[in-house]
Amino acid sequence: MSARASVMGFSGAALVAHDGRPIFRAAYGMANREFDIPNTPKTKFRIGSVSKQFTAAAVLLLAQRDAIAITDPVSKHLPDWPEAWSEVTIHHLLTHTGGLPRLTTQAMLDVSALSRTSPLQFEEVPDLFQPGEDLQPPDTKPGEQFAYSNVGYIVLGMIVERVSGTRLSEFLAREIFKPLNMEDTGCEDPGVILRQRACGYTRTDAGLINAAYVDMRFVGGAGSVYSTVDDLLLWNNALDSDHPLQAPAKECLFTPLKADYACGWWIQKRLDRVVQWHGGNVSGFVAHVMRFPADRLFIAILCNVWSDVDRGQLRAMGNELAAIAFGEKYELPREHKRTTMPPAEFEAYVGKYSGKDTFAIAREGDRLMLQWPPGVSVFELFPESRVEFFASRPEYYLTFSMDSAGKVASARIRNEGEEGTWTRMPP
Repeated sequence: MSARASVMGFSGAALVAHDGRPIFRAAYGMANREFDIPNTPKTKFRIGSVSKQFTAAAVLLLAQRDAIAITDPVSKHLPDWPEAWSEVTIHHLLTHTGGLPRLTTQAMLDVSALSRTSPLQFEEVPDLFQPGEDLQPPDTKPGEQFAYSNVGYIVLGMIVERVSGTRLSEFLAREIFKPLNMEDTGCEDPGVILRQRACGYTRTDAGLINAAYVDMRFVGGAGSVYSTVDDLLLWNNALDSDHPLQAPAKECLFTPLKADYACGWWIQKRLDRVVQWHGGNVSGFVAHVMRFPADRLFIAILCNVWSDVDRGQLRAMGNELAAIAFGEKYELPREHKRTTMPPAEFEAYVGKYSGKDTFAIAREGDRLMLQWPPGVSVFELFPESRVEFFASRPEYYLTFSMDSAGKVASARIRNEGEEGTWTRMPP
């Protein structure tokens, strides 16, 4: 973590817990750079889309009380729901399988784009689309395909409010945050003075700048929650108990439908272990939480610097901290410097590579490009040496191995802390 802070500029807090208790807890960088106020584990950070698991929990809590059923059509609880989307259910929205059409409204923008110029808050379903858009059919049949949708979770927040008769922020505070003693967690209101709130920054080529203003009330159930690493551990521990969610609700919360996505959680494998995780990003902030349920390991990383580099860095940090906890291989971050190589020498690396998938490396003029799938260039590769390369994509590194004839035989790739080997295929 010290290397992440000194080499990569990580600013934020991190916590690793085993069996419900912290085994590592520390903070780095500044919560406010203008007043030289450092981050601490008690600093409050925006958590972006990590908020979705709390919205999902609120919905499942209502279902647990028989106030709703997740199989209910959305229109049952929101009468102004478009007729063209009548087949969309609550569960479709929870799992990003509603197939909602792409709208021109600001609600479809990345949440980091919302600003003071945004329209009034999304109080009703019609606020989400322009006139006539409610007549568009879903892009895909509900339930058939995964398509990540902030709008879907904004709508879920509306359902919680309509059914409970209270604001989503109040419902979460009353039913989840306060009962679990998550005293440093809530839904952000820019008019409220919040002690120990981190300022957000954006990383640019010229250095850090203040992040653009965002009124988090606009994103509602999609990403309005702030929290601390300590409070997120309380939430993790609650998920290992029967309060507030009982077993059937938790089973739904962690059961994926399409593309490894459940309800506010990705369910995948890391280090040959099942992991439940989610990331979040919003102007000035990045968040990452991971649960290894069988091993009772929990990791929370909150950052108050936003960029593509920091998004990739937090995913890598999560995987690396898990590797350290499990006694698996990991690498310390270091500065990567490009060396000079004549473009003609790039030909030695060109070809298809086969492993858990197939990709290609191609020379395009004086650039070496990684293509995935083969034929579709994704990002550029830069040499550090004859065998070590790094990518224009953050946290992506390649180490080539040679055969007895001195020709490239394979590539070991480290991608956001995960490692694999691909064999170069014959021409």
